[in-house]
Amino acid sequence: MEPPLSSPRTPAEYEKRRLVAAELFDRGELSQAAIARLLGASRQAVHKWHTAWKSKGPAALAARPRGAEPFLNGEQERAPAALLDSNPTERGWPDQSWTLDRINPLIHERFRVCYADPSGVWRLLQRRGSSHQTPTTRAAEHDEEEVDRWRTQMWPRAKRAR
Repeated sequence: MEPPLSSPRTPAEYEKRRLVAAELFDRGELSQAAIARLLGASRQAVHKWHTAWKSKGPAALAARPRGAEPFLNGEQERAPAALLDSNPTERGWPDQSWTLDRINPLIHERFRVCYADPSGVWRLLQRRGSSHQTPTTRAAEHDEEEVDRWRTQMWPRAKRAR
């Protein structure tokens, strides 16, 4: 049996390493310390796996889902990006910047889900590859005509590429 060649990085890879350890426990040929060295794990971890394996079998070594379910599913997560393509002034805001506190009511209005903390909205946007950055000052070489040309010609092409 070949042990994993590199350190595990995903829950499935960690599970595979634990199941390899279970097969080695079953054979009874190696000590827990030897299994730990072979699999690149600590002796304490291998002891914990062995205890779980003895009491509940290989099922005790299976990967378990981490954390709570997200509020929005994959299809719903894509919708806020489309909502943000509109201008905040169209929704009654005095300026043209979307803030987390402005996005949260949009999500609530559309999906009846309200994040208690703006960090939930932030994580949602990060998962979708969005980042919001507002410059603190305007560049000295700022050219309004160039900005308008970019907004009307380049942005629609970039928007389609997403």
